Amino acid sequence: MQKCVKLYNYDSVLEKYYTALIKKRHFSLLKDIHIPVSDVFYVQKAIENNTGIKYSLDHVERAMYLEGHLRASDVLDPHVPRGYCSYDHT
Repeated sequence: MQKCVKLYNYDSVLEKYYTALIKKRHFSLLKDIHIPVSDVFYVQKAIENNTGIKYSLDHVERAMYLEGHLRASDVLDPHVPRGYCSYDHT
């Protein structure tokens, strides 16, 4: 059975985090929010500044993981392929 992964739009991850904090009834949502390590945000912005292309944080995080720049513990569902590239089959 193939595991289904829900991909998040990480561009609003901080907004979701603070919304969950402010609305006490949504406090349980905090455990479901994955916030990438800060390097992912910096690399995403550097790529955008150099190429004009804005990749999703999930895409950048996945590429950094596959290239050995992040540990599996830093990544959302590290062993589930996203299909961003041909070698994404871990």
